[in-house]
Amino acid sequence: MERSRRRRRWVAGLLGMAVLAGGCSLGTGDDRSRAEELAGKLYPGQLKVIGARNLFPETNGSEITFALTGDPDTVVRLRIDAKKGTCDRKPCESQLAAAVQKGKDLGENWRRLAAGFQRCGHPIIAADTPLSEVWIEAAPTNATIASFLGTVRGCLATDRALAVNFATPAVAAKRPRGGEGLPTFLRMTETKVLAALSREPYLVASYSPANEPSARIVRPFDQRQEFEKRARAGATEWLAANRPGAMVGGVVGLWRLRPGRVDRLMGYVLFCDTRQAKCQGDEALAMTVDPQGNPVGDMRVLEDVRDQGGVLRLPAGT
Repeated sequence: MERSRRRRRWVAGLLGMAVLAGGCSLGTGDDRSRAEELAGKLYPGQLKVIGARNLFPETNGSEITFALTGDPDTVVRLRIDAKKGTCDRKPCESQLAAAVQKGKDLGENWRRLAAGFQRCGHPIIAADTPLSEVWIEAAPTNATIASFLGTVRGCLATDRALAVNFATPAVAAKRPRGGEGLPTFLRMTETKVLAALSREPYLVASYSPANEPSARIVRPFDQRQEFEKRARAGATEWLAANRPGAMVGGVVGLWRLRPGRVDRLMGYVLFCDTRQAKCQGDEALAMTVDPQGNPVGDMRVLEDVRDQGGVLRLPAGT
């Protein structure tokens, strides 16, 4: 029986490999050729193909990536389906023009943002594609976090909201480097670079024109689960002693660092005053915990935390 099971797994593996191979055989050749032809016609000598990938889970078409001649930073991405003669389901001429303009705008935004961080001594080491978050190398402590957040605000060469992620020197040193000769923005946004930087817990500070920066810790999924488990256990124990009969609901996901601390977080655990089949949480327990989720310090109950429509309304801090 065991031999039979092994044989079934072996056959299933071969079938899976065949499916993958069949998917790869779709290729990007026709799409790439059409994209190069289109670029040569509309932007002669200005666009060079540097990458192509099948669109997944879509079954047709490819994303073709171009570098822009004379611009070491800018990336242009075009979704094209040569068989259908469309680009992202629209006429290719207009879509390529839009892609080039979008690429130029992002390239200019990147240069402005990167220059600001370079001037203040915290060069950007990675970023997401829409430039809504960037990575710098930093390991602030309780003694330095307040002044550091202020310093980083001075780096921002933009008045829009931005998340700044802090990679410790040890994590930053191990990140892969993007391919040489590729546009800067492409190297900074490579998936493997972002994955390496987010493999361990890291601090992220959120900046906006209207508010003071707030910081939090982002964890990989398994560590986040363990954190919430400990916070929930602490809330359950406190409620058992102080609100007999109460039932713990969900753990609110966003836990902010307390001002001036990197080892204390504040957040909320929802609960119901009576046992229910499913507790959504009409009340909340404001808590302060350590980075592992263990309660430290006093706890405080907030009542009626949902509006008439059932939407959760919690203050920004505890």
